[in-house]
Amino acid sequence: MAARSTVYSADEVTCMVGGLNIESGRGDDEFLKIEQQEDDFSYKAGIDGEGVFSQNKNTYTLVTITLLQTSAGNAILSGLHTASKLAGGLQVPVYVEDRKGSSMLISAAGMITKMPDEAWAKEAGVTVWTIGVHQPERIVGGH
Repeated sequence: MAARSTVYSADEVTCMVGGLNIESGRGDDEFLKIEQQEDDFSYKAGIDGEGVFSQNKNTYTLVTITLLQTSAGNAILSGLHTASKLAGGLQVPVYVEDRKGSSMLISAAGMITKMPDEAWAKEAGVTVWTIGVHQPERIVGGH
């Protein structure tokens, strides 16, 4: 059987927040991270060895987007967050897709959790945005 070979390309990853594509000015290394905050199942063992798995339906997930400090995406996300605050908490759809593979995340209810920290230095840095996502549908696949 021949070994599988593929080509990875960060340009093939789509990230949309509020229907707006955040496609340029991605950070110089890790630019997108998806982290489910709690386990789907926990386990408890009794003193006699009997055990039970408990299902946890909380799938709250954080999507972290890292952009260059100069990215136009910062203004897009800043505008979405400001609009959300003015509206009393506006939820927006969040969509992530690996177009060369099968990984994806989709949720109708995402919210930027806060304005990101900022810093200025000798060279341009990065801006890190955190988006809380409610009940996402996810597939973790290959590229």
